[in-house]
Amino acid sequence: MGKNVDLRTVALETNSPLWQISELEDEPVLQVVGNMPTTQKTGTAAYLDEDHVGKVALIGEVKQNYKMQAEMRFLKYHRSPQSGGWFGFVIRAQDVLNYEIIWFMPNAETGNTVACVPVAHGVVPWWTEAYASQKKGDPHIPTDSWFQARVDVMGDEFTVYVEDQPVFTKKITYYLKGGRPGFFVGTATDAAFRRIVIEDL
Repeated sequence: MGKNVDLRTVALETNSPLWQISELEDEPVLQVVGNMPTTQKTGTAAYLDEDHVGKVALIGEVKQNYKMQAEMRFLKYHRSPQSGGWFGFVIRAQDVLNYEIIWFMPNAETGNTVACVPVAHGVVPWWTEAYASQKKGDPHIPTDSWFQARVDVMGDEFTVYVEDQPVFTKKITYYLKGGRPGFFVGTATDAAFRRIVIEDL
């Protein structure tokens, strides 16, 4: 892989002020902290805000075929019980509302810790049959330490790796020929990303 993205100077496009670049363990990280559910903050039901719209950060320019690698870390889940958490890669984003996610779920009760979800107009359709019935991956995703993940995007497919082990290869849902790479953090989840490398294939 190539050289790390310099988080101190990188241009980001985000849909939330919760994204920040800070120092963690003496190196720069991109993170979302304090991602409280809307209902917890206001005491009112806000189903769409809370359960459908994730936090997205896009990095760099539009790419076609590329690999993106990062170390990721689950930080906190702001719901009770303290299980759950969704975070990962955004691929071929058209903007902060239209993209595909590869997300990692360290506390998944089903044992399926990696899945993909297409997002249109900011709605993350995790409740659909297409998501529920798709093949998912089950590598170990730690709750208390960094792990390395990578996605290779080539043509109309992508392949996901955790700690250099392949998890699955899938078709890109919308067959978009290009888009921006980035990161996603879901409902009530805090997560951090570091040692990011993006390289053309």
